[in-house]
Amino acid sequence: MSPPISRRISWAYILVVALLAVTGTMQMPIASRYRIVAVPGLGWLGDFWLTHRLHYLGAALLLALVSYLATRWVLEWRRDHALTAFGLARAGLVAALIATGAVRVLKNLPNVSFSPEPIMLVDWAHLGLAFLLGLLALLRLGAKASCVRPR
Repeated sequence: MSPPISRRISWAYILVVALLAVTGTMQMPIASRYRIVAVPGLGWLGDFWLTHRLHYLGAALLLALVSYLATRWVLEWRRDHALTAFGLARAGLVAALIATGAVRVLKNLPNVSFSPEPIMLVDWAHLGLAFLLGLLALLRLGAKASCVRPR
């Protein structure tokens, strides 16, 4: 039985998550501090508003992709394909990232205000969840590599 998710969808997910990782990291003031902007072609990473808008674009693309996949899962795939432990973990991390990202978007609206402590907690949770998603991807790659037997 072939996997339900095509290579195109898998690559779209990888590219969107990579965009979100780069632009999310550059939202912190590290591009100029660590001279990343001095590398030819990477000066745009120091423009906060550009990376901010690109992060929102990536988030919209991720929401569209997740909505598509969740709908297909509920309507078609769940009868024939079970989620692996890595799949369940990834789904949970992406759902939590979307939730904390939504709170961060609310925080950025002009007429919405939260006290600093919960916002700091949400900010750190969002960053930590993104780190865990990357770590999970590396663990999955390691698990796949250890299962492949040389001929």
